[in-house]
Amino acid sequence: MKPPQHYTKEILKKVLPKYCRGRVIDVGAGHGKYKGLISKFADFYTSVDDGSSAYQFDEKSRGPDIVSNVLDMPLNDSQFDTVICTEVLEHVEDPFKLTKELSRILKPGGYVIFSSSWVAPYHQEPKDYWRFSRDAYQLLCERNGLKIAEIYTKGGFFSLILYFVNRNIDLNTKKIKKVRAALGRINMVFEKIAEKMDKLYKTKDTIGHLVVAKKL
Repeated sequence: MKPPQHYTKEILKKVLPKYCRGRVIDVGAGHGKYKGLISKFADFYTSVDDGSSAYQFDEKSRGPDIVSNVLDMPLNDSQFDTVICTEVLEHVEDPFKLTKELSRILKPGGYVIFSSSWVAPYHQEPKDYWRFSRDAYQLLCERNGLKIAEIYTKGGFFSLILYFVNRNIDLNTKKIKKVRAALGRINMVFEKIAEKMDKLYKTKDTIGHLVVAKKL
């Protein structure tokens, strides 16, 4: 069964061919879960992370290319053609400062692709501070020389409810591997049903957003 279309990876499959090019940096990349996908469209891929998330990193995990606080990266202005930052905004103390950094290292005319949650259970990686609406992204971009090109939503009302339940199970049953695996297979079916129901009952609430913005 194909993954639901609201998964971040599935949205990236649509977005990257349109906007990802040249020198690309993956900010807050963790162990690089999207490196293979991003590298297909990049001439050069770089990852940066501070390595503080126990969820992302263990003894077996591959470290980032650059170890740094993402709010103050040791990188030159206008150094990259594309900046990618997925599911990081909610985990930094100052999302405005992070957006400023993303814009700073991006070349004029380049694109930043970033995403975060609108509704999600509390999850420390290592801290969990914020949630972001469409209005929040608009404000972040306006204050940092960025213009929104596209906004993708991660599912609708029914997908949101199911995600919240599933994520709680994922966060709180890590030691029960067999149960998690079984629930995972069942959830895939429910997620497909929820996607269909989202089309019938539309609201502005969603799991989160993935935003593409151009540097002016």
